[in-house]
Amino acid sequence: MCYEASVETKAQLDWKTLGRLKTLSWLSQDQLQGLAQSLTLEKVKRRDTIFFEGESSNRIYVLLSGVAKLSFQNRDERVLVGLVGPGEIFGVSSLLPHATRPFRCDAFSDCVVGIARPETFVGLVLGVPLERFSRTLEVTVARWWLMLQRYTNFVGLSVRERLAGALLELAMKFGAEDARGILLTLKVTHADLAELVGASRQRTTEQLNDFENERVILRDGRRLIIVPERLRELVEASQF
Repeated sequence: MCYEASVETKAQLDWKTLGRLKTLSWLSQDQLQGLAQSLTLEKVKRRDTIFFEGESSNRIYVLLSGVAKLSFQNRDERVLVGLVGPGEIFGVSSLLPHATRPFRCDAFSDCVVGIARPETFVGLVLGVPLERFSRTLEVTVARWWLMLQRYTNFVGLSVRERLAGALLELAMKFGAEDARGILLTLKVTHADLAELVGASRQRTTEQLNDFENERVILRDGRRLIIVPERLRELVEASQF
C-alpha cells in the first residue's frame, strides 16, 4: 500500500460490521471476532494508490467503505480491469505462493480498507494453514489465473467497450431497480467515468452521448439509468 497516502486508524473494528457484509455473513461469531481483531484499518483518500502492480503479494484486503478500482498498464494506456465495492475481498494473489500483484488498485473514492496477513485470514476463515491452501490453489486455479493475466494484457478494448463494461459493473454493484432499468445510486460525473476507464473526458462524453442516443442509458435529471440488456446487446454486436 502507498502508506504515505493513507492514515492508519486505531479504532477497533466491530465484528458485527463484518457480519453485515454479504461476503462474510456466513462466518461464525468467533470467526468474525477473530477477523475483526486481526484487521488493520487504513483510510485511503480518493485517487491514492492502495497497491501497485509488481509488488510482492503479502496482504489481503477487505473494502469496508468506498469504491476502489483495479487497472493495468498495457503498451498504450492504463486499462480498467474492475471495480471493488464495499464488502469485497481483493488482493487475492496473496493466496498464491510467491505471487506479485498483476494489477494496480487505486481508491476511486475515499475508502476504508481492512488489511490482513493471508495466513491469518485463511486460518480464521478456513481453519487450514496458508501453505496447504496455497499449494492447493497452485495445482488447481493458478494456471487459469495466469491465463487471465495474459488475456487481459493482450486484449485492447476500445473506449466504447471499456465504458460499457464500467457502466454495467456500476449498475450491478451500485444500482437500484427502476421500471426503466437500473438507477445508479453512486454519483459519478463524466470526469469520474473518464478517469475510471482511462480515456479523455471529451471522448467519454461523446461515447455517453452515443449511448444515450441509442437508448442504452437514460437521464433522470442528474441521475443515470442504465438499461443492462440493451447495453450488453450493443457491446456484443460491436465485437463482431
